[in-house]
Amino acid sequence: MVRTTDARSEPTPTAARIAAAIACAIVAATFAAWGPLAVQDPVVMPTVPPWVAAAAAAVAAVLLLPDSVRSARWRGLAVAVAVSVMLAGSLLALPHTVLMVIVRAGQMLTGGSGSFPVEPSWLATLAHGANVVAAVLSGRFLLLDRRVRRGVCAKCGRERKVPPAADAARWLRPLAVLTVGSALPYGALKLAWSVGSDLGLTGDGFEAVTLTSPGFGDTVLLTALAVAVALAMGARVARRGLRPVLLLIGSCASLMLLPVGATAMVQMISLFIGGGSIDDSQIAPWAFGLVYASFILWGTVLAALTFTYGWATRPLCSAHVVPAAVPPIAGRPAS
Repeated sequence: MVRTTDARSEPTPTAARIAAAIACAIVAATFAAWGPLAVQDPVVMPTVPPWVAAAAAAVAAVLLLPDSVRSARWRGLAVAVAVSVMLAGSLLALPHTVLMVIVRAGQMLTGGSGSFPVEPSWLATLAHGANVVAAVLSGRFLLLDRRVRRGVCAKCGRERKVPPAADAARWLRPLAVLTVGSALPYGALKLAWSVGSDLGLTGDGFEAVTLTSPGFGDTVLLTALAVAVALAMGARVARRGLRPVLLLIGSCASLMLLPVGATAMVQMISLFIGGGSIDDSQIAPWAFGLVYASFILWGTVLAALTFTYGWATRPLCSAHVVPAAVPPIAGRPAS
């Protein structure tokens, strides 16, 4: 199989390195200003202190300077460690931060009121968003750099054109069914509370809740969107323009579900062994456990579905396409 060598069509580690270094430097400056600007997350979550994230981002930016990583493999590992510490400053806080923004946008459209205030922290949202972008760009560089050092295609990581894996496609439907099933407990409870049911509630804090209340009807719609995306991936829908949208939604939803579910389940374990308690929430312990256990399962199977879908529907790498044969000219053999 002949491989094309159009350098313009392939990503380069140099450009990826510069982009990652700039992004990490921005994160370092942003989190360094966290204290002086008195930035607060809308929901307190167990993250590394902002100054730790700032220091890790600065270290990553320095290590990502031109020609600093490829000169030694151990520096690639150092970058990965620094970026992991940097990301730990945002990973667990990101779901609530993003959800607050979505809920606030829905409230502005519907004008609904609810049982809790919706006050997004825009500075925290920007900081956490920049952190995720920097982590993604850094991971992309490390992947490209490793492929170049191995001497394989920078775009697909292979030495030749390989069609999508047929074996991976058979797992799409089972994973889609599991994803939809794990989403239903949360979606059903939220819908019930939105229409006035007291199922799983221990107080009267949700009496004034309606479908337009922030955090209720809007989260039901988000659940419905996630279900639709899972069904589309399970059906192997991969039309041009739709595949990246499905992958993006699946990845973002997994990134939001898993940290929240894991944190809540730790709290539930502490409650069961007598060393903790649920906060001032008016949700019954069984409903609390059901919701966040479903988050763990939902996020896990959705992440597996998203990865499998991306693997089973990946297009043929354009860097390995064989140029079309030149039509024969009268009196000359075909090339």
